[in-house]
Amino acid sequence: MELEETYRQIFKLMLNETTVMLYIVNRDRHMVFSTPNMSEISGYSLEELRGMDTFTMVHPDDLEHLKQRHMNLLASQTNNSTEFRIVNKNGDVRYVECKTTPLPDTEDYLQVVSTRDNSERKLMEMELERQKSRYEVLQNSLKNFSQDLTAVMKLADLEERLLKEVKTILPESKPKLLLICTGETEEFAESRPNIDELSIGKIVTTNDQLLIKIGEYQNNVYVLSVSAGDIKEEMESIWLETLSFYTVMVMDNLNVIANLIDELDSALKKTETPQWVLRLLFNLQEQQRLTLSSDLHDTVLQEQIYLYRKMESLINRYDFGSEDKSKLIEIEQGLLDNIHQLRMTCNELRPPLLRELGLERALENLFEHIQVSSTYKIIFTSKMIPSVPLDEEQTIGIYRIVQELLKNADSHSKASLIHFDIHFEDALFKMVYNDNGVGFGQDSLKPSFNKLGLTSITQRAKSLGGNFEFLSEPGNGLKASLEVPITKERSQL
Repeated sequence: MELEETYRQIFKLMLNETTVMLYIVNRDRHMVFSTPNMSEISGYSLEELRGMDTFTMVHPDDLEHLKQRHMNLLASQTNNSTEFRIVNKNGDVRYVECKTTPLPDTEDYLQVVSTRDNSERKLMEMELERQKSRYEVLQNSLKNFSQDLTAVMKLADLEERLLKEVKTILPESKPKLLLICTGETEEFAESRPNIDELSIGKIVTTNDQLLIKIGEYQNNVYVLSVSAGDIKEEMESIWLETLSFYTVMVMDNLNVIANLIDELDSALKKTETPQWVLRLLFNLQEQQRLTLSSDLHDTVLQEQIYLYRKMESLINRYDFGSEDKSKLIEIEQGLLDNIHQLRMTCNELRPPLLRELGLERALENLFEHIQVSSTYKIIFTSKMIPSVPLDEEQTIGIYRIVQELLKNADSHSKASLIHFDIHFEDALFKMVYNDNGVGFGQDSLKPSFNKLGLTSITQRAKSLGGNFEFLSEPGNGLKASLEVPITKERSQL
């Protein structure tokens, strides 16, 4: 007996040291026995626990689940495990997991319940889940905000969109945009911060406000202000700074646009068009040509090829009378001519081989094609240096100048011989052109300048940062030279 009592005491001590709580309930869930540490989690004394319906402590939202589980256990007579919440005597909610072992052969159908308090782990999991959910909200906010900013064209639209986003994510932050001028503002009447202390896109705390400088516009500084108390986590601070940086980029773009408009206004008042305006216009022109060429090639040209093949198949498949067949062949030839003309138009709009093989090969291809139908002979010499590259804008610009000179030769000069020479010298791309055409006098230059295409050539050369000069006399043809600077910096633009 003394040995049994010793074992009982050791068992009792082990239960007191472990985090697992054991208790025994009967068929009606009334507690028959519990280890002392059960009172620590429940808040009830061992005397109060004895005879208590254990479901009294179950959280109301988990009660139906536990009742159904208990009925299933009595019926199946097998072990089962579950997690649920209990409300202790003090009203605190605890998260527990338990394993119940039924003893169906005992009087009153006893069940041994092993319970572990998992509140700390559960709360940690819930906090991690909350942070994950919050992070996803903030990420989606940044994604939607950045997408919407692509459509922002006015400062007022930018202000409205920024404040809307901050109010959505931080509803209690009372966001507002402050305009800091040279004088005091109402918002900073009591303690106006030093503008120099505000960094672009960085949070600065002053009193109970968080301030972020989002940019300058028309000599005014714009600052976003939010209540400091509504920023509770570091991820929200990072989100707010990232949101501000997105706003800063759009503000910078608006400044660039405003400056461009001012420069355009100034340019319109001058007789000479600035280089950047010419460059912009020619680049837009090339983009339109590229789009038109693609549209023609992918739609009209393919339809003409389809009709030609259908007509060819129709003629070969059926026997027509000589007169009908002659008419069909005439239509077929017309379709073939249309296909040829469309291909020529596409090639002119988007020169073949220019991007793939470079200027020299593209010009060789152009001259070979022109020679087939022209009345003049073209002599082309080249000393290109592969290690000094032309960028795409320069390449297409020079190619267009050559096309314009050929067009002038075909329409006005009546030349029988044309010579092109291209080479590099002293970091310059140089092209020399001359023909033996009728030429023109300086006194007739102004009225014929546009007609001859020389205006377009001169402006195109200027857009490339280069220079175009020409000399002509009646009966002595046209001599012209083009120089375009080629530098490492320029070739990478």
